[in-house]
Amino acid sequence: MGSGLLHPFPKRRQRERYRGIFFILGLNAATDSFAVGLYEGRTIVPMGAFLRGLNARDKETLRQTIQQNQIQSEGAFIAVAPAICVELSFQAVEQRELIDPAFISFQLAVPSAECTWDKLIRDNTIVHSEVRITHPEKLVWKDLHIDKEGYLAYLIQISPYMLPFLQNRTLTLIRYPQGIPGESFFQKDCPDYAPSFIATEREGDKSYIVCNDLSTLCWLGNQLAIEYHIPFQAIGNDRPLEIVLDLDPPSREKFQLAVKAATEMKRIFDSFGIISFPKISGGKGLQIHIPVSSNSQLTYDDARVFTSFLANYLVEQFPDDFTIERLKKNRGGRLYIDYIQHAAGKTIISPYSTRGNEDATVATPLYWEEVNEQLSVRTFNIPYVLDRLTRVACPMSDFFKQENKGLEQVIAKLKERSIVRS
Repeated sequence: MGSGLLHPFPKRRQRERYRGIFFILGLNAATDSFAVGLYEGRTIVPMGAFLRGLNARDKETLRQTIQQNQIQSEGAFIAVAPAICVELSFQAVEQRELIDPAFISFQLAVPSAECTWDKLIRDNTIVHSEVRITHPEKLVWKDLHIDKEGYLAYLIQISPYMLPFLQNRTLTLIRYPQGIPGESFFQKDCPDYAPSFIATEREGDKSYIVCNDLSTLCWLGNQLAIEYHIPFQAIGNDRPLEIVLDLDPPSREKFQLAVKAATEMKRIFDSFGIISFPKISGGKGLQIHIPVSSNSQLTYDDARVFTSFLANYLVEQFPDDFTIERLKKNRGGRLYIDYIQHAAGKTIISPYSTRGNEDATVATPLYWEEVNEQLSVRTFNIPYVLDRLTRVACPMSDFFKQENKGLEQVIAKLKERSIVRS
C-alpha cells in the first residue's frame, strides 16, 4: 500500500518521460522561457515554464505571437490568454510544477479547454489495451462539475491506496450510468461484455468481479461504478481479515453521536492494546476498522463475541445516545451501533470508495486525533481527499501489517467469561 504522499502519475523507468498538452500562459523575457498551464476544473493552474526543445525559428515565432496578443505585462513577464497549445515531455510533476519540461510540438488544433489536469493524468496512465474510455465529458457530480474524466483521474491517483483493500476480494458495486443524481443499481455478476482481462470469482450463482489492478479499476470507473463494497474475508478464506463496526447516526445532523461513540470505543481499545482505524463512511456516520493478523485463527463467531460485548457495553453506559435496535422506528433518534453486519457474506464500503451522493463524498480513513467536534462528513469529497493526500500520509498505510495480538487476547478472555457464566 502507498504509505507516502500522493504521486499523481504511475512510476516509470528512469529514462522514460511523461507527455502532455498544455496552453501557453506567457513569456518570461528575463529567462527567455515560456510559462504553461492547465485547467483544473474551471481554474487555470500554472505548471511552470520550459526553455529547451524549441528551435530558433519556432522560439522567435512564439515570442512574437505572445507579444502581439498580450493581455498584461508585469516586469519581465508578458501574459497571454489560454489559446496556444503545445505538447511537452517532462520527467515528473512536483507541487504542480513540471520537472525538466521540453518542447515536442505545437498543437494548434487542440482547444485550450481540453488541456486539463485530469486529461494529463489519464493520458499518462498505462492500462490494458481493452480499456476504452467513453464520453469522458459526461458530468457525474454536477454541483462540483466532476465529469467522467475527472472521476477516472481520481481513481488513478487513489489506486495505490484503494487497491490493497480490493485485492483478492469479491466486489459488490453500485453503478450510476447517468451520473448523480440518477438511477442506480447494484451489480454483483460480471456482465457478459466485460473485457477478457477482468478477473472473476464464482460464489453460488454469482460471478463476482475481482479488482486487483488499475486496468480493472479504470474499466469499472468508465462503467460509472461509483461505490465499491467489499466482504470482510479474502477469496478462498472463511476467516475475516478485519473487524468493522458501523456507527450509524439517524442523520448527518446527528453526526457528533458517531464521534462520541468512536471516542468511547477508542478508550476501550487503548485499554486492551487493540489497534484500530477510524474511517468516515462517506454517508452519515463513521466506521471503525480493526485489522486481524494474517496468521490469526479468529472466526466470525469469535469476532461477534467482541463486537457484541463492545456494543452492549456502550449502550449500557449511554442508553440515551446509542442503541443496538435494528428497527429504525424504534431507535428514537439514537445512534445505531451495527455489529450484526460483520459476518460472512456481508460487505462494507471500501476505504477511498466514492459514494453515490451529490456531495461526491469519499469513505476516507482518518487519524484518531481527527475524530473530534470539528469533523464533518461533507468535508471529505473527491477534491479534498486528493489534496489531503498531498499533505499527509494515508492513515491506513500499515493496516495489513498489524498483528493486533491484544484483540485475540481480549476475545479469549471474553469467551472464557462466557463459559464460566453458562
